[in-house]
Amino acid sequence: MDERHYLVGTAGHVDHGKTQLIRALSGMDTDRLKEEKQRGISIELGFAHMLLPSGRQVGMIDVPGHERFVRQMLAGASGMDIVLLVIAADEGIMPQTQEHLDILTLLGIPRGIVVLNKTDLVDEDWFELMAEEVREKLKKTAFNQAQICRVSAQTGEGIDELRKTIDDLLSEVESKKSTGPVRMPIDRVFSIQGFGTVVTGTLHSGTMELGQELAIEPSHLIAKVRSLQVYNNKVSSAGAGQRVAVNLAGVDVSEVDRGSVIVKPKTFKVGKILDLKITNLPSAEKPLVQRQRVRFHLGTTEVLGRIHLLEQETIPPGEEGFAQILLEEPVLAAPGDRFVLRFYSPTHTIAGGKILSVAEFKLKRFKESVLDQMRVKDQGDPLDLLEREMNEPRSVADLAVRLHVNSADLEDNLNSLKESERLEIWMEDEVCLYWGKASAEAWRSKLIGVVRAHEEEYPLRGGISREELKTRLGITWTHRRWQMILEQGDARNFYRISGSKVRTNEGVQLPPEVIKRLDGLRAIWQNVKLMPPELGTVAETCGIPKAEIQEYAAYLCEQGEWVSITGFFFRSDDIQQAKLSLLEVLKLKGEVGVAEVRELWETSRKYTVPLLEHFDQKRLTQRKGDKRTLY
Repeated sequence: MDERHYLVGTAGHVDHGKTQLIRALSGMDTDRLKEEKQRGISIELGFAHMLLPSGRQVGMIDVPGHERFVRQMLAGASGMDIVLLVIAADEGIMPQTQEHLDILTLLGIPRGIVVLNKTDLVDEDWFELMAEEVREKLKKTAFNQAQICRVSAQTGEGIDELRKTIDDLLSEVESKKSTGPVRMPIDRVFSIQGFGTVVTGTLHSGTMELGQELAIEPSHLIAKVRSLQVYNNKVSSAGAGQRVAVNLAGVDVSEVDRGSVIVKPKTFKVGKILDLKITNLPSAEKPLVQRQRVRFHLGTTEVLGRIHLLEQETIPPGEEGFAQILLEEPVLAAPGDRFVLRFYSPTHTIAGGKILSVAEFKLKRFKESVLDQMRVKDQGDPLDLLEREMNEPRSVADLAVRLHVNSADLEDNLNSLKESERLEIWMEDEVCLYWGKASAEAWRSKLIGVVRAHEEEYPLRGGISREELKTRLGITWTHRRWQMILEQGDARNFYRISGSKVRTNEGVQLPPEVIKRLDGLRAIWQNVKLMPPELGTVAETCGIPKAEIQEYAAYLCEQGEWVSITGFFFRSDDIQQAKLSLLEVLKLKGEVGVAEVRELWETSRKYTVPLLEHFDQKRLTQRKGDKRTLY
């Protein structure tokens, strides 16, 4: 079953059967107000949910079709993943259908299905005629490639096929991100006796959990999640894309306005000036002009404001340009958010576009440096752009050069990424290095994969050398940065560093045949004392290829079982015993010669001399002529 969450909504002219269609798909009635039932039209947003053939449970939102209630339609459309454009087969595309189409295009709704409803009222010839007319009128819209489904919500004709079409289309839609900070525009606020304030909305990002402390913006109120419901069921957490009802503790219902946004505290910006890229609708009758007063719609928010054009005197119909909007009230916004502009009076949709950033002050018009900054912001969400540049650890100075911005301008975005857990901070001496969390995790996964593969191929080597690892990973950083990042990774317990080697935390499990060979070497050395044989002579006896015998010896040395002295390998226990016996003789006699030591250790001069030189180097003894004394 798909664990992702989606929202399917309707759009279309009043009385074309949107509410009845949702009832047919879900079995739920979204008209909840007495006035709605009396008048037979949706006034407020309605919500339902349905189970698709794949097992996905999706939320459904029914928006009003009457032109007087477009504000409610905008509030609902902002969270949709798929929209069902409902057109009555007996009437075709009507004025409100066109405005809804414009809004959906401006909001960038990713996918849509055209639903020709009320087919029970028309004959086959009329339906074919109407379908052809709809295809023609949708050619220059976001629905030009949309599938047309034939449906009668009244009789149930085509409902099962529509469910399957929705299911198939959702497979192509990217779900909202349950990672990152919580963000939920509020579309309903009410109070329940005994529980207090309840708000509802579509969770745009993040995961909301019981007991979580959240902010209500732009009022800067802090509230705690007392209880959560998803599809009328109590839950302990809710993910992005789900319709959520939240019972809030710590705020009164009178303090929360519809249009507010619930977010993780101190994560998103609130402001009255926004940098925009505006598109004037081709169907608009007039150009957008400087200082024009408009109704600004963002999510569930509607605020009055004035347009401040930055690169043109006007924006003609069908064209776009950079601008700011100077709002009469603050709003919460993030780069990449889609907005809609409606004419102040009489109200109708005229333009829309993308938010580039929340600004601190009004910008100067026709200034090339200002327009350059707007073009950089327009390339994408500044946080996404910044995150892409942090595909490896970089300093603020590095990032400023790569993004063509001032270092000071990066601080807020870096803080936002940090608070939303999208970056990691490393150090190079006293300089902070910023690394996108996803890139850092992918890099670590690759590093650990290389180390593990090396351990499996060469189980006796105790890890891979730092330099070989650097080469295998294709690292082009400075040597200092590589060493410092590598050592900080060890300090953070991502892997282990032992001297010049990097190992996995788990280490390597020696294969049975390797253990058998090691035991063979141990058995031989158990009996040779201080007269060890040449490695090459015992390799065949232990079943070890001559090319690998040094590796086995190095392993036993690394484990502390053997000691290497001028090409000879002795057992550590035998060296310790030799040391103790030598100390005992020196304390008794004061000095000894090579011959005496040779007899003491019952070995040959071949081994005695290197061993004595070893103890000289360890400052246990010192040579005076042909004799040794205590150091």
